[in-house]
Amino acid sequence: MRKFFIYFTPILICYAVGILSWYIQSDALVEWYPTIIKSPLTPPPIVFTIAWSIIYILMGLSLGTMLVRGDVSMLKLWIFQLLLNFLWSVLFFALRSPLLGFICILTLDVAVFTYIILTIGRRPAAGWLFAPYFLWLLFATYLNGYTYSHYKPTNPAATMNNSTITSQFVLPALAYDTSAFGTALSKESFDYHYGKHFKAYIDNTNRLIVGTPYASMGLEDIVKSSEGALLNNSAQALNHRIYFEGLTPTPKGIPKELQQRIIDTFGSTENFVQQFTDTATSLFGSGWVWLAEDKDGNLLIISTKDADNPIRHNLNPLMCIDVWEHAYYIDYRNRRADFAKSYINLIDWDKAQARSNF
Repeated sequence: MRKFFIYFTPILICYAVGILSWYIQSDALVEWYPTIIKSPLTPPPIVFTIAWSIIYILMGLSLGTMLVRGDVSMLKLWIFQLLLNFLWSVLFFALRSPLLGFICILTLDVAVFTYIILTIGRRPAAGWLFAPYFLWLLFATYLNGYTYSHYKPTNPAATMNNSTITSQFVLPALAYDTSAFGTALSKESFDYHYGKHFKAYIDNTNRLIVGTPYASMGLEDIVKSSEGALLNNSAQALNHRIYFEGLTPTPKGIPKELQQRIIDTFGSTENFVQQFTDTATSLFGSGWVWLAEDKDGNLLIISTKDADNPIRHNLNPLMCIDVWEHAYYIDYRNRRADFAKSYINLIDWDKAQARSNF
């Protein structure tokens, strides 16, 4: 029993720090993190959750291996690196400074490497249990460094009080009650997806266009011509507008004109539904799946990564499904396929037809 507590206590401490770090990061993950430029190698959010869950266990076991033998020589260094780990969340996310975060994580690299070298000489198992942590930190250091090297702080005018920030774009009112979808899409899901994520993209777009030529442009034109953080936010604002406008708790059939075009293109509405849901389920990482039309009126099912929108590829989007995790995780957890199948029954086909140029 004593050995169990010696091993369990460091693991518990790691998870406590991890939960506190996540709490500190939560607002920035919604409002700030989506605006910055990230490395193409940045994995989906779920990868970070899984990796850190494993690493925290290994970190705790490493210290436990030392303590169970009565060796407390590495305790201070272990605590120091854990504090640096926590400090990085404060600097990078709470203070929203990629530079300070990069300096902190470099210091953390040195502390963890030192811990490994010193513990291997005393208890090899303790050192090797820290090795995956060190490798993950090197990858995280690269991601932080990439963000820092591409980081452009928001226009200073945007950091003033709300009265100085343009409100060219506003969160559109929904044509339905958010509690009307039952278990297919819960009110809680709308509160986060519509009330927080969608709103954050609109607010960030408004901040980023202050004092720029984009301030006088429409949302579609901004999406077509912008890059970097402004593209990420304006495109996500447009994508979410199309998504939420295209939902209805009381779906009707597909208008005859659009239905015939779907049958002509995909063979049947059933084939279309199967191809659409398969594409939504198989898209790796975060993104969107669209029913779009080209300049000749041909229908296509396409997927776009991250914030990309069909209008950047000379296509006209008719409707879409959001397959970022925030769109379905509250109601479906990791069951994206179930979300895609449920979504098909919530499409406002009249809105899709109205978006068509044919």
